[in-house]
Amino acid sequence: MTTGVVKRFGGFPCSHRQWKDDGHCRWLHGYDRWVTIAWEGEPDHRGWVVDFGGLRDLRSVLERQFDHTTLVAPDDPHLGSFEGLAQGDVIDLRVMDPTMEGMAIWVAKMACEWTALHAPNALVVRVECWENEKNGAVWTP
Repeated sequence: MTTGVVKRFGGFPCSHRQWKDDGHCRWLHGYDRWVTIAWEGEPDHRGWVVDFGGLRDLRSVLERQFDHTTLVAPDDPHLGSFEGLAQGDVIDLRVMDPTMEGMAIWVAKMACEWTALHAPNALVVRVECWENEKNGAVWTP
């Protein structure tokens, strides 16, 4: 019998900018980011697809990446300025695709790696990342 479970993580206050945008999103701004991960699989001997009590490591990875950090694209023309701010201990910089789509792909990759090690009876079937109550992105395999 295959069944599914979901876990929600957040809010991770995080700043970013979309430097390619022609509008106001090109400026540094932030949101409380949220992540929902869905798994499907065969329940283990306890009847669980994923042990929610064992998700501390997964949550820690999300916190390190998104909690009070600044996300900047690797091709941002001002990356050097952001790196200088990070070296000056002004921001906690993460160089990655700062879009919600980029976040969903990053989280999915990390969640799939975690699942293979810690919940081999399960598969990640959906990742949702939200920057606010209106805007988000979804990853599915």
